[in-house]
Amino acid sequence: MAKKTVEQELIDGLHEVLDHKRGKKKMRGRLRELPPPAPEWSAKKIKQFREQTLDMSQTEFAALLNVKAPTVRAWEQGHNVPSGAAARLLEAFEKDPLLVQKLIA
Repeated sequence: MAKKTVEQELIDGLHEVLDHKRGKKKMRGRLRELPPPAPEWSAKKIKQFREQTLDMSQTEFAALLNVKAPTVRAWEQGHNVPSGAAARLLEAFEKDPLLVQKLIA
């Protein structure tokens, strides 16, 4: 049997969707609500969180987040901002600072 082209796969998929909409075919699926992007962190907020909430040095904070100390320094000086996984991790730590204790215990 010849391999289907991408175009043919798309057409076949659309036919399946139409059959489902018309009640001719039952399809499995699930609906999940995904969280919005992690909030942005300002230089001031990062430094305040690190010092006042976590009581950590830049080096300790960097180790916790698995980044280099110059990265934390750049965040706190406003040269860069945490993005991706680092921003999401900071969000989780902000919501539940006890997570930090669980990681370093």
